[in-house]
Amino acid sequence: MAKLNHIEISREDAIRQYRFQANMNAPKPPSRDRKIHGVQLKNELSEAINSIKKSRMNAGVKSENLLVLEVISDAMSPTILETMLRKFNLYLVEEIDIINTNNTKLVIQFENKDVLNAFNYERKLWENDDENPATLTYAQRRDLFNCIETIRSVSRQDRIGARLRKYMDNPSLFPEGLFVVNIDVWFNGDRSTIMETEAQLRQALGTQGSKLLGDLFEIPSLLLGRASVNEFTLNALLDLDIIASVELPYSNVVTEPYELYKWDYEPIIQNELDSSAPLATILDSGIFTGNPLLSDIVVAEEDFDHTENTTADLNGHGTGVAGIVAYGDFTVGMKSKVFKPLVRLCNGKIMHNDNGNPVFSIDKRPEQTIKEAIEYFYKEYGCRVFNLSAGDSDHLYCGGRQFAWAEMLDQLSRDLDIVIIVSAGNVADPNIVEFSSRDELLEKCRDQLFYPEHRLIDPATSALSITVGAITRFDEPEAIPNRSGRISVGKKDYMSVFTRIGKGVNKAIKPELVDYGGNFAVTQFMRGQTRWLKTDQKLLEPTLHNGNDKIFKGWCGTSFSAPHVTHIAARIERALQEQIKEKPSANLIRAILVNSARCTDEMLSWAEASKDVFHKGKNNPKQERRLRLIGFGKANDSLLYSDDNHVTLFAEDSLELRSFHLYKIPVPKEFLKVKAEKSIAISLAYNPITRLSRKDYLTNNLWFEVFRKIDERDLILYKAKKKSGEDSEEDLENLPDENKAAFLPGYRDLSKSTLQQRIWRKGPLGGSDLFWDENEPYIYVLVTGKERFKYAEQEAPQDYALAITFSYGSRDDIELYNRLRQNVRIKERHKVRERTQVKR
Repeated sequence: MAKLNHIEISREDAIRQYRFQANMNAPKPPSRDRKIHGVQLKNELSEAINSIKKSRMNAGVKSENLLVLEVISDAMSPTILETMLRKFNLYLVEEIDIINTNNTKLVIQFENKDVLNAFNYERKLWENDDENPATLTYAQRRDLFNCIETIRSVSRQDRIGARLRKYMDNPSLFPEGLFVVNIDVWFNGDRSTIMETEAQLRQALGTQGSKLLGDLFEIPSLLLGRASVNEFTLNALLDLDIIASVELPYSNVVTEPYELYKWDYEPIIQNELDSSAPLATILDSGIFTGNPLLSDIVVAEEDFDHTENTTADLNGHGTGVAGIVAYGDFTVGMKSKVFKPLVRLCNGKIMHNDNGNPVFSIDKRPEQTIKEAIEYFYKEYGCRVFNLSAGDSDHLYCGGRQFAWAEMLDQLSRDLDIVIIVSAGNVADPNIVEFSSRDELLEKCRDQLFYPEHRLIDPATSALSITVGAITRFDEPEAIPNRSGRISVGKKDYMSVFTRIGKGVNKAIKPELVDYGGNFAVTQFMRGQTRWLKTDQKLLEPTLHNGNDKIFKGWCGTSFSAPHVTHIAARIERALQEQIKEKPSANLIRAILVNSARCTDEMLSWAEASKDVFHKGKNNPKQERRLRLIGFGKANDSLLYSDDNHVTLFAEDSLELRSFHLYKIPVPKEFLKVKAEKSIAISLAYNPITRLSRKDYLTNNLWFEVFRKIDERDLILYKAKKKSGEDSEEDLENLPDENKAAFLPGYRDLSKSTLQQRIWRKGPLGGSDLFWDENEPYIYVLVTGKERFKYAEQEAPQDYALAITFSYGSRDDIELYNRLRQNVRIKERHKVRERTQVKR
């Protein structure tokens, strides 16, 4: 089949300003009794200041700078919030909704006591109904203090991490003497304050052995550190107002169980890779380069863990991940004994072996180790695709603010313009359900994925990384004579019983993709008593072994689903570079990658037949459940290039958030009439600024809608009408149905995700819904967006990439490539664009 370059297209020129509606349902400030409420706020401010002063005095801290207060607001609009932050030069370190109320909790950092006094002075003017302007105008003062329900110092309980809380509830668990804790410190982005913050922490830790372990590690909203403490100094930290949280170190990365494959044969290795071949970095427990399938394809190695003093993999986890990244699917090679690597590897060792588990060093936060490794291989070897199969299973995402580890990955993704693939995480010991039939067992294992213990973990919630869940490849367990029977808990392409599912931050689609990661079975060790069998060698995902005695090893876990996607991402990156003669953006790589993803009919029906017993809405759409379970499906390598049956159009551009871009896409009549399965997939990827402190997290959202039976003039008239009035995100949805094309899911289901895919699918006789023009039908793709909160850097347009793939499944030659190329607006690249790191 022909190997053809993808077609780069341009948008239409007829674009005018697009104005969004002020939210008519935005909260309005309540009316309060100024005297009564003013005195209340005065007393609360005084109590909060005295509490901070006392806790700092007890901790040996004398500074009156960097004061952190908690403000509970009722109906504070973004405009009022931004006015408060700007006028008093405050820093918002956290903004979250309070569950089961209409209130919002704001954690705000005041630069010093003088600023706090100015704030209190405005409160006094409001209390006395003084109309004279000061820092605020009379109206600004009225709106602000009417919205503030209460002010207090940050609660000690809010600072106790999930793992630490177990120890606090049972003091007998505390070790004797000194022990290590992770500390997260509020940070306003001003690097000049870091030394003062470190000095405050050192004062609080005293001189009796407790100490900071190294300098604080900076991310946009927090300073991350580690400290050696005893029970007394732990309590001093928990009482200190500048502390966001104190937690015990990350637990061991759970190793997915495995059993060695017992295949004894000599592999045939066909290594044709050269210096221009795809490249990916493995961030894991190292790589065993003594394995003959890896010995010649690892181009760089570095140890960032510094525990074992070697880049070799003494655990096996990293080698297993590396094998899949390099070779992709081993099952084909195992039949022929021919193995051909397609991706070169960089070995970034970030963990070491500890009693069979890959773990991070106790001397350094995982975030810091990972950041150093990514920046090193990006700078020294130009690597732009990274695999991270690790996570913190104690930190479940239950809604609300983003995790610090995930935010760090988002910052790196945007600043370096790289693609990071992250595993969704595993539940080591899922509940074993009671069942009366094989079908009931499969259904219950699927439905319990909606249970709270299967939520995503840090950093799988990363908004700009690609998160991967696990599905099963094999469904027939091994039959061993004289052993108890075994029952697989997943058929081929069903969700693995141990995988974690979404949603992500702000209800984003997570995981976006799924791939093969192994399968569990149940067995009986006594009549009627079942247990998991996690090492059935016929159910494991095959990859490579980190020893000289054997070559292959089988594993289970999302750790081994993620590298399947990394393998494809690295190949897409290099194929795009070959086609456009420059490094493709991370947005374009992500858009093409997710554009390739598909769900089989069996995957769709199985996921959509699920039941979520925790759903509280009036209805529980089957599509919503499917997206939480398997995202957009399983990616494949069909879109490295276009060919006779798969033709991909793509565009890269930058969008002013209060405008839209329009793309006119031909739909050849021959494509609509061909008697074959056919589809049009459209994907969008963008990389907004992220802020952990904000409840929305993403500074803005983009989305797209697809129209039919409408020309540019009609669309521009529609837009001009909006310009003079008010509109909202729902306006596109409110257009007449006959104007829209049936691309699923709807754009509102995906608009909170930085990676989106919508598909039009038809059978051999389908396609008439787009056949509205006898000369040449078209569809129109409209890309637009909206800011979530105001931020200085959002004045710059938002970069995005769009991918549109036409596919059909027959041998009929309908000249699809030529027909599309002749009728789209071709974009010519005249020079190589320089992609530089964003300065913060």
